[in-house]
Amino acid sequence: MSRASSVCALRTQKFLFIIFRLAAPRFTTPINLAGPTNLGLLQSPPREGMHMRLFALVAAGAILYLPLTVRSQTDTALKLSTSNPRAVAEFRAGVNDLQNISFESAASHFKAAIDADPNFGLARVLFASTDGTLTPAQLTTEVNRGVEDATSHGNTSEVVLALAYREAALNHPEPMKVFFRTASQLMPSDRLAGFMAAGGIFATTLPAMQEFVARYPDYPVGYNSLAYLSWFAGDRAAALAAAKRQVELNPNAPNPHDTYAEILQWNGNFAEATAHYKQAASLSPRFPEAYAGLAEVAALQGQYDQARAYLNQAIANAWTPSQKLNYMRQIAGTYALQGSGAALATQLDAIATEAKAQHNPQVAAIAYAQLAAVQANAGNASAAHQSLAMAKAASADVPWAVYYYGAMSHAMLKHWSPAAQELASLKARADADASVSNNMVAAAEGFQLTQQGKAADALRILMAADTTNPLVMNRIAEAHAALGHTSEAAAWNNKAISNYALNLADFTMVNSRRRAREAVTGAGRQ
Repeated sequence: MSRASSVCALRTQKFLFIIFRLAAPRFTTPINLAGPTNLGLLQSPPREGMHMRLFALVAAGAILYLPLTVRSQTDTALKLSTSNPRAVAEFRAGVNDLQNISFESAASHFKAAIDADPNFGLARVLFASTDGTLTPAQLTTEVNRGVEDATSHGNTSEVVLALAYREAALNHPEPMKVFFRTASQLMPSDRLAGFMAAGGIFATTLPAMQEFVARYPDYPVGYNSLAYLSWFAGDRAAALAAAKRQVELNPNAPNPHDTYAEILQWNGNFAEATAHYKQAASLSPRFPEAYAGLAEVAALQGQYDQARAYLNQAIANAWTPSQKLNYMRQIAGTYALQGSGAALATQLDAIATEAKAQHNPQVAAIAYAQLAAVQANAGNASAAHQSLAMAKAASADVPWAVYYYGAMSHAMLKHWSPAAQELASLKARADADASVSNNMVAAAEGFQLTQQGKAADALRILMAADTTNPLVMNRIAEAHAALGHTSEAAAWNNKAISNYALNLADFTMVNSRRRAREAVTGAGRQ
């Protein structure tokens, strides 16, 4: 699976999105610097209590009239509502990929199922939930239509599952769990429904997943969640054991190898991680995230050309244009980590161009803002100002990250008045939007104070932030260095360097890691 938190802000790719997508490849999903994720279960939905009461009543009512024995959604003997054999076969293949955490492949099968039978409502909900390319409005339309089709044309079990997956896709974790618990009572042998009832990937807890694995010790996907939850609880041995067990139970699917590789990488076992990433890349369905993992391990060892070669393989195997764009961002991360400013500027410009071609103005805006920071770091004030203007013009809804990079750019140029204005705008967004990273607010303010000779004030702010975050670690180190605390600065920089949960698409992370490395080794930028 892959990337998360200090890291959940990392790569699970993989990308931003739906409950499953967030789960998929890498827990390290790249941070969405543009603002809130469209979907997923990382945020609480508004008026959650109202959702919960409504759907609990619906689900309770459903139990009263639903048959007591319904076969599992993964049971090939289950009589689905559709009579189209191709739709049935594609649906089964999609569910298999779904529980193997190969979501792009699953989406392709669910799409084929609804192409074969446009009234197959459950397949439509699952397609929308796993596709990852739909806008929020498109997603809502598709899952609602799927529920309507399941109600009109499907059987009872399909209706309950369609409702459950819809709530998952719409980021309503509590109603989701209510419906999946209902599905589990109707289909007690359905381990996938049981897994989702326990919270799935991002709405679960360590005790819930430990209990689930105890009930279903031979069901691989439970160990995927258990591995990451154990890691973030500080139990590295349990995390490694769970990830290894998933591989043992499901050796021919790519994601288990990718998950094990990632945990090994985080633990500093680079050779073993590389072997399992390569195994994941060799298996079917194609799994481009394995190449992203290989790139991370290579970059951590200073093998930047090799990392970019792996990321180009990821691009060649990408399922969607948005995946390609994400891997382009990771290539930019290799240049940032390497300290190659000119190549980084060229790559960021290419990302902005590609984002505009994909009609993704927020990613374009962020790329221009990041370019401004690169130019400011090189002392090119005119170019930095132009790039910031382009960033704010690129999207009608200016991503909050643009204000972060604006604050950083002006601070590097020692333009204190505009730097303060950008920081104020960032703080205002943080007050109104819970998705804004408080760590980045603290980092921007801490950097400005340190540069203004107020490092003690910077430390007070930074020490109140998440001190396990590499960006915050590096800013703390720089404040200590400014105060002449050499040993403290070195200790904090070494903490940042020894964090192997790398997300190459996270621009702040890779730059913090580079700055920490340069401070420790005395090496300058290339």
